[in-house]
Amino acid sequence: MAFALVLAAFAARAWVVETNRGRLTTAGSAQRGLTAAVVGSVALLLVMMVFNGGTTLADLLINGDPSAVQEAQDQVQGPVGPTGEGG
Repeated sequence: MAFALVLAAFAARAWVVETNRGRLTTAGSAQRGLTAAVVGSVALLLVMMVFNGGTTLADLLINGDPSAVQEAQDQVQGPVGPTGEGG
């Protein structure tokens, strides 16, 4: 929901900026208001990400989890050494 709000705010701001380009004015109040709305929606998205464990997810994606990687490698390689079969 918050991501949709961010996309809608960016789209509305882009539309206002592009339609205002033909006029010989600087940034109007609508453009400044939408800029504030975009900043607020991005801040809301970041806060929601933090509260939903997003920092843990970002840390795992960036740094990885060494114990999980080692367990996965052990499962792929199988046991090391002779298995006692054959001979």
